[in-house]
Amino acid sequence: MSNKEINSFQDNIRRTFIWYSLIPVIAIVFTAILLFVCIWSIYTGAANKKDNLDIGTDISAILDNYYELVFNCEKAMLKSKDDVKASEDEFFRELYSHTEKYSSIGKLVILSPKREVLFSSEGSVPECLTEEEYDNWGVWNRVRSNPERTETILYEKNLYVARGIHKRSGLAYAIVYVVPTSVISDIIYKRNRYCAVTDANGWVYLNNTQGLTDEFGQINELFEGHNGIAKIGGVKYVSYESSIPAGLNIFTFSDINRNLSIMLIITAVIAVIFVAIIVITYRSTATSSEVYTRDVKKIEKAFEAVQNGDLNVGLRIDSSKEFQTIGNDFNKMLGGLKTQIEQNKILAENVAFAQVKRLESQFNPHFLFNTLDNIRFMAKIDAAAADKMIVSLSGLLRYSIRETREEVTVREDLDNLQNYLNILQIRFNKRFAYNIDVSEDIKDCLIPKLLVQPLLENSIKYGFGEKEKLTVNINGYQLQDKLIFVCEDDGVGIDAETLAGIKMQLIDLDTEHQHIGLYNIHQRIKLMYKGDYGLDITSKKGEGTVVRLVLPVRM
Repeated sequence: MSNKEINSFQDNIRRTFIWYSLIPVIAIVFTAILLFVCIWSIYTGAANKKDNLDIGTDISAILDNYYELVFNCEKAMLKSKDDVKASEDEFFRELYSHTEKYSSIGKLVILSPKREVLFSSEGSVPECLTEEEYDNWGVWNRVRSNPERTETILYEKNLYVARGIHKRSGLAYAIVYVVPTSVISDIIYKRNRYCAVTDANGWVYLNNTQGLTDEFGQINELFEGHNGIAKIGGVKYVSYESSIPAGLNIFTFSDINRNLSIMLIITAVIAVIFVAIIVITYRSTATSSEVYTRDVKKIEKAFEAVQNGDLNVGLRIDSSKEFQTIGNDFNKMLGGLKTQIEQNKILAENVAFAQVKRLESQFNPHFLFNTLDNIRFMAKIDAAAADKMIVSLSGLLRYSIRETREEVTVREDLDNLQNYLNILQIRFNKRFAYNIDVSEDIKDCLIPKLLVQPLLENSIKYGFGEKEKLTVNINGYQLQDKLIFVCEDDGVGIDAETLAGIKMQLIDLDTEHQHIGLYNIHQRIKLMYKGDYGLDITSKKGEGTVVRLVLPVRM
């Protein structure tokens, strides 16, 4: 026999908790820290890239606008047959219309091939456009070598949009727009991010921080063609480079040194919190395992009892709020389960009873034989009336037998009711009159199938008595959140004793019912809709009967 000591359930729970909870928690801590670092890195890079692309998009939109300005000026010159003086007003209109939304309108210049100023929106013109020494450099070099193309040119810290207009003899004139530095810088500064704008050769046009360029004024070579982390002068940057169609490169940077320090502090705080949680959890396992294993045992026994079919078991737990909630919910669940079993039993019995009795009430042999006898009789004296009765009877049969839905619209039920009224009208002729007044706004509401017809049947069956003529009025309307249907006849009425018996039958589920139609309607409503809904009947001997239905509004 083994002398190995068997641990208590409490000790096993504690050890299991430590092994399967604390160790995963430690792993989760390190995973969470690593995940935090990765997400932060991804977010920083993504935010930097997004700002870069947004800046590029904004600058491209501005330059496209200036391209259009230059092109429109060319069209104005062509329209005036290269007469600069005749086009000056058009030049100013185009200049103002394309620059009014910016902080500066810039400078528009039109030059001859010999660098003569034909038009200038301002008095002064940059020397690089007029001096002979620049004839083969900068703007003039690009204009002469790229005929009929609009170029973006960075020269001596100024950005130009230029287009050379060539004729057969060569360059005819040049249209140059000097881009205001403030317009481009506004885009950079509103992003609140380190940024540099260069041309294709790396010459810096705009730069809002130090240390990103070399001593010649070009972007640091570490950033060219490199997206990611770069270190310059002890500072780490996340950089991103993109190009725009105008020939400019956009560089954006995030200084991550300070962010790394903040991230390390946050990581350390998270780690300390998790370590504290682990220590506290370890020390509390001894007491908690004893308390909660006792409650678990109670719950286990209760569930075993239910599994064995005992629904009278109950749980009483006062040790903690959580287990007390479980115990209370368990008791409520059992109570609800027992109630549901009873209701399902009643519902199954009543659904089957209602379906059979509804068909019996609608198509009992007496009704069918009377209708068929009437059809046979009417076929001899009035073929049209016989045909109408056959069509109406067919509609009734089809609606009751083939329509499987428990709920239909008011409109559908009234259409079926009309078939029944057609048969009654032919059968009783002038002895029977009816009036149907149902509000149009409720005809798309849902009601139980065959709801109104049994009301009419009840009036026919019990209303005539010894009377020669019977009139039935059916009304339907909405009152707040309820549907009201009223069936009123001027028949023989019901004495007080019989009426009291009928009302008792509507309440009692276990007695045999004489008024099957009314009982079916009332019980179907009670089973289908929870609330203050159902059937009510009032009557006086010799004055007629009023049956009132109350249902919820359901579209």
